[in-house]
Amino acid sequence: MPVAITASVLATGLTACGTVEQLSAAQKVSKAFNKVGDGKSAGFKLSIDATPEQIVAFAKATGEKGADGEMDEKSAKAMSGLSLAVAVSADKPLKEIEAFKNAKGSAANSDLTLDKSVRISYVLSDRNGTSLLEYRQVDAKGYLHVDAKGLVKLVGEDPSQVDAVSKDLPPDMGPVKEVLAGKWIALDLQELADQAKKNDGKKAAPNGAPTADPEAAKQLVNSLKDVLSRTVTYEDKGSKDGTEHIWMSAPARQLVDEMFKAVKPVADKFPQQFKKFPSQAPSDVPDRKVGVDLYLKDGAFSSATFDLAQLADKIEPGVNFPVKLAFDKAAPNVQAPGDAVKMTTEDLMKAVLGLAAGGPGGGPGAGLDPENGPATAVAPLTDAQLKELAKLGVPETQARAFNSIGMSFEDIKGITQEG
Repeated sequence: MPVAITASVLATGLTACGTVEQLSAAQKVSKAFNKVGDGKSAGFKLSIDATPEQIVAFAKATGEKGADGEMDEKSAKAMSGLSLAVAVSADKPLKEIEAFKNAKGSAANSDLTLDKSVRISYVLSDRNGTSLLEYRQVDAKGYLHVDAKGLVKLVGEDPSQVDAVSKDLPPDMGPVKEVLAGKWIALDLQELADQAKKNDGKKAAPNGAPTADPEAAKQLVNSLKDVLSRTVTYEDKGSKDGTEHIWMSAPARQLVDEMFKAVKPVADKFPQQFKKFPSQAPSDVPDRKVGVDLYLKDGAFSSATFDLAQLADKIEPGVNFPVKLAFDKAAPNVQAPGDAVKMTTEDLMKAVLGLAAGGPGGGPGAGLDPENGPATAVAPLTDAQLKELAKLGVPETQARAFNSIGMSFEDIKGITQEG
């Protein structure tokens, strides 16, 4: 739900602000975003609209480098057109779903995972529309599909490496083989949720699980509304073919500084959300106005385009890197795949950690290097070590999965302390 929640939060910041509502363009934007949650479905698509030529020019102007030291045309072509599509549908208007209510500060923090009335899908696609990574949630079950060869090819590597890696995996890494083979994987979200609650209960038993202060949430929302009403401006650019164009802008550094000041006083009252809130606002935000082009169709939000070049320290005229967020209230129907292979919590952890691995003998993430073979064996975790890791926030299932791919007790302890 992140994209949908973001839209809801933005709508919240624009609604009921006296100063904002007096402005015609701002009022249109406020009402347009409020309509996002009126329907029972919604589709969002975030895409890189920059052409390969624009990406190369942007990389050259900002000093960004590719894998070989420079952003070549091949890499730029692979990046251009990449998109993340999110589809949400429910048995009731989206604005009645807890995630939207939470975004507006009108409900206590809750877990959407087990809400069987909500169906979600995330799809990462290349410029040709080929799905590289897809996740679906239907009836409290999660389904994952990965085009490993497509992802490898996307970053300019040889897809045959996937077959080599899969062939050399040890028997207990079967779940990773399933993922690499491109099979749909089914996850029991109830099982995952129960395990998470069990682990949270163990960690928080003495003092109870930390929860957000409702008054703090209300204070935060009101503070952010005030910041937006004072810093954001709107300009009506007219309409074409029934689509209205509005330019929304704000002084970047002032906006960030004021939002930081609004959040900082209540950060410690959101123990999970702002666990590591910084001590000061980012200093690298450009001291100039930046903006986004908003497009409204029939009074509802249609799309938004933002030029990332606006955030660069120094940029030459004519250098652009546009990204686009499009909205469609008629989202595709999300259905469960019929041939998914069931994966347990432990299997999932092994697969995730295994896919993130780099090479055995080199510490964490060492199990998938086809040139070096399977991960180097390490000493199994003792009961005492498992208890110590649990106190640090690493559940037993997760700790054992780390251990199974070549991570020692000290390795696991180290990454928890770094995190």
